[in-house]
Amino acid sequence: MNKNLLKICFVIALTMSAVSAYGACTISGPVQLGGGTFSPSSRVTITVESGGTAYGALSLNSQGSKEYATTSNSPTFFYKTVAAGYAIDTASSTQVLSSPTWTSM
Repeated sequence: MNKNLLKICFVIALTMSAVSAYGACTISGPVQLGGGTFSPSSRVTITVESGGTAYGALSLNSQGSKEYATTSNSPTFFYKTVAAGYAIDTASSTQVLSSPTWTSM
């Protein structure tokens, strides 16, 4: 697995563990998680939304061409190809990732 992809997966997993404390949020700089400080890699933005018993998380590097996503509805990570400079989507706990736009990893 590519090193950057592994980092993104770790970031999303870490974010999911704290989503109930944040509700809907965008993370692009240092945040407090579980007694420590977490900061995504340079140019990486993560959006997270918690709907009580469900969550959704998206991650995108502003200079990358892939947006990564996961929800509590599926243990699978998904990605879609985007144009460089694409603005990250807003995460949704009810987001459907099984559409033709998204590819499972």
